[in-house]
Amino acid sequence: MTSRGTEKTLQKLRQSVHDGKYYEAHQMYRTVARRYNKQEQYKSSIRLLHDGAILLLQHKQYGSGSDLANYMLETYKLVPIPVDEESLDRVVEILSLLPAKDAGRKQYISNAFRWATTNNESLHDYVGTLFYYEKNYTSAEEHLLQGTDHSAEILGKVAYDWAKQENAQWKGVYLARIVLQYLASKSIHHAHLAYNSFISAGPQPTAGESQVKKAPADSFTPVPVYNDPWINFIQLVLLTVQRDAAPLFTDLRSKYEELYDQEKNFVELLNDIGFIFFNIPKPKKQGNMIQEMMASLFSGGNQQKQLSGTSTNEDLD
Repeated sequence: MTSRGTEKTLQKLRQSVHDGKYYEAHQMYRTVARRYNKQEQYKSSIRLLHDGAILLLQHKQYGSGSDLANYMLETYKLVPIPVDEESLDRVVEILSLLPAKDAGRKQYISNAFRWATTNNESLHDYVGTLFYYEKNYTSAEEHLLQGTDHSAEILGKVAYDWAKQENAQWKGVYLARIVLQYLASKSIHHAHLAYNSFISAGPQPTAGESQVKKAPADSFTPVPVYNDPWINFIQLVLLTVQRDAAPLFTDLRSKYEELYDQEKNFVELLNDIGFIFFNIPKPKKQGNMIQEMMASLFSGGNQQKQLSGTSTNEDLD
């Protein structure tokens, strides 16, 4: 079908929506799009589905609108359509019209990421920022950690606002979960962006000032000492990972161990950071004693030979 034919069809379908014939319009959008796909006229199909989704959502027909939106994503995958500014703009425009509580939005977001498996940092940034303004901080963190520089800055605000919402004694513990994850992914740049954003997000009471060298050859630079021990810890971690300073990192961990030791995830992240930046071997995980005993009892011939050998050695002794 020619572009003139597509435009004529669109005008007819739009009129149906404006006339309140939502069910009829929804079914016709689907039928025509399916025909285009069979004819491999994917560009026309995508244009039609995007147009229908937007129009129906603007008329608060969220079920029908999200259905056409998901059909558009199916067509994206069928072609396949590359993840670029044009294709992402369509996805984001539709998402901006889906209410947070609409049942179809969650599925639409999932389908969007099933299509955008690569080059999806901008999509993660948009979705994560959307969740941040809805105060869904857990989901915001999940997406923003995979996003852009802007995402890292928003994550600093996420950490601060999340801590306020939870009335945390030390807001810095929420900063720590962000910065340590970034560093465990080798992203010092994003860790710094998140840290600076957190510090500027609200008042951070200080207890004084200290002098540090950011590199061995540098002169001393003043840095604030905060009342919040978590902020001090993260500030020192950031300074340390920028130097060839394995002993300093080990000493830092020792001094702050009581602070983070009860946070298992933090311990594992710090182990990862020590290995990535300073080649410090990770502690070996302790084996399960019961599992090892069961393996010894039921492992068969090789284990029996080892047990026999051990017995002989003990006899010789």
